[in-house]
Amino acid sequence: MAVLAKDVMTSPVISVKADTSLKRAAEILDENKFSGMPVTDDQNKVIGILSETDILRYTQQIIGQPLRDPHQVFTKGKEVLHVDITHRGVEVIELVAATSIETLMTTDVVLVKEEDSLYKVSRLMYDNAINRIPVTDEDDILKGIITRADLIRALVQKWETFNQQ
Repeated sequence: MAVLAKDVMTSPVISVKADTSLKRAAEILDENKFSGMPVTDDQNKVIGILSETDILRYTQQIIGQPLRDPHQVFTKGKEVLHVDITHRGVEVIELVAATSIETLMTTDVVLVKEEDSLYKVSRLMYDNAINRIPVTDEDDILKGIITRADLIRALVQKWETFNQQ
């Protein structure tokens, strides 16, 4: 019997809306030890993905310097730039922090359905070089997410079951 997406997905899913500030989104990622999360509309349909890579790419474009830790980018008391933050730099950080994630989220999102096989999920992650895939129902409503950690956990469980036979 095939393992399905709904069998290994993490649910409920923490997601954000497109108008969420970058600062708040970074805080949510940090609080939950995530490297990315879905962005949903008011009907809970996936309209994007926000990842550490998106944050790093955007902030480097705006600030012009690589950041040390995207989770801590807007935490008070932490130096986040490889250069000293000047008065002007603080203004830039505040401007970036207030940016809505709609500006930087990835909108070309790979999705799977709850009934899709784990093989399909793994293949999509590999083929698209992505680390997470939102899982939706037949109405495209977000139901869960599958990450690399979920795949590893499913493999270990499968191996343990196989080795007990």
